[in-house]
Amino acid sequence: MNKIAIAAWVAGLAGFGLLVTGIALIHTPSAFITAGFGLIGWAWLADKAAARIQPKRNPEGG
Repeated sequence: MNKIAIAAWVAGLAGFGLLVTGIALIHTPSAFITAGFGLIGWAWLADKAAARIQPKRNPEGG
């Protein structure tokens, strides 16, 4: 992973945390709903990324 990818991860996590915290300051149940949707979306993206990874093939077999 390069520095840009790490910075994107950190910015995404911080942004999500700040969003949920801000909503929690207004209405706590809404923050849980937002966090749940965010985590479902994150799981979907991670699953999609994992499905795109091609296993390395051994040319000699087995």
